[in-house]
Amino acid sequence: MSLDPVDQHIGARLRAFRLQRNLSLQAVGQGLGVTYQQIRKYESGSNRVSASTLYRLAEFFGIDPCAFFEGLPGVGPSDSAWEGDPSMRAVLTRIPDPDLRHHLAALLRALELRDQSEDVPKPVQS
Repeated sequence: MSLDPVDQHIGARLRAFRLQRNLSLQAVGQGLGVTYQQIRKYESGSNRVSASTLYRLAEFFGIDPCAFFEGLPGVGPSDSAWEGDPSMRAVLTRIPDPDLRHHLAALLRALELRDQSEDVPKPVQS
C-alpha cells in the first residue's frame, strides 16, 4: 500500500509541531485521548487524520488548522517566492499566533509584489 503524499505532509507537519514544543508522542496522544501509537501512525502518514481530529490537534497546539496544509502546492504562503527560503520559513513557523503569522506573511507578499512592480519600467508620458 502506497501512502498518500497529502497524508504524509500532514503527518510531517504534526511531527514538526510536536517536536517544536518538545512533546512526546504519548503527551500528544493523551491530549487527544488516543494512544501514542495512533499519533505515530498519523505522523508517518500510514493513518489519515480525520477532520475532527485535525481540528482537535490544532486546538491542542494552539494553531490554525490550515497550518497543517502549509507547504502543499497551491496552499497559503508557500506560493510566494520568499517561502522557498528555509530561514524565512523557519521564522514564520515559530510564530505561534496564527493570525499574526497570516498577517506577517501577507505583508511580506505585498512587499515582494511592490518590489516586483518597481522593477517594471514606467510608460513615458507624451
